[in-house]
Amino acid sequence: MYNFILQTIVMLSLGALIYLVARAVPRVSETEIKTFSPGDSLDRWIKKLPLEKMDAWLSSQLEKFLRKFKVAVLKLDNLLTKHLSNLKSVATEEKPTLFEKKEDNDIK
Repeated sequence: MYNFILQTIVMLSLGALIYLVARAVPRVSETEIKTFSPGDSLDRWIKKLPLEKMDAWLSSQLEKFLRKFKVAVLKLDNLLTKHLSNLKSVATEEKPTLFEKKEDNDIK
């Protein structure tokens, strides 16, 4: 029973505090509260950066890199193709196929 009464009193006081704060908030103007924050100078510094030029430069560098990478991949592809064809030709020379006739030149 005493717990219920204490909880009710605490909730009513909290409600009264919220009501008083809500009434006082509109009287506070934003011009009165002028504090320095490091974010302001950071925002100004970021606005001064030439982001469009940086983006264009990065795009051109990425394009150059991708073109060079493509050439390297094509060279690697050609090298692997030559190596595979050499392996294939060596493999076919050594092993006769199953249906080839064995030639005997000695029996005539």
